[in-house]
Amino acid sequence: MEIDLDYWNHAISWGLFVLIWVVQLVHYPSFQFIDKERFVEFHTHHTRSISFIVLPLMLLELGLAAILVLQHGFHWNYLVPLIMVLLIWASTFLIQVPDHNRLATGKDIQIAARLVQTNWIRTILWTVKAGWLWLFTPL
Repeated sequence: MEIDLDYWNHAISWGLFVLIWVVQLVHYPSFQFIDKERFVEFHTHHTRSISFIVLPLMLLELGLAAILVLQHGFHWNYLVPLIMVLLIWASTFLIQVPDHNRLATGKDIQIAARLVQTNWIRTILWTVKAGWLWLFTPL
């Protein structure tokens, strides 16, 4: 039985597209409404829970993007999405993770607002990537 890597690449990309929009428009903005006394507990729950969903999907996304680039001889249809994935990883680990680490010590409205603002980088990249795959890679 052959695994259709393009199918799984699309499915994971579109899943992350939906997830990032929920996080961007609903979840991250809700940080401002959590009481300061319960914020650390809330934030710990958030980071642990979301990691169980996001981290495996991001790892699969990276692996699939790299495999597909190699299979298709670095064709731009597959290379552009891989570059977007690498930019998403850079944003995640250079901007969003450090902000989450700061929020893990207590509520800070400025850091929470920065998280919403800088998360647009990932939101836009995942949106463009999903659209790119839909337009330029076969299913």
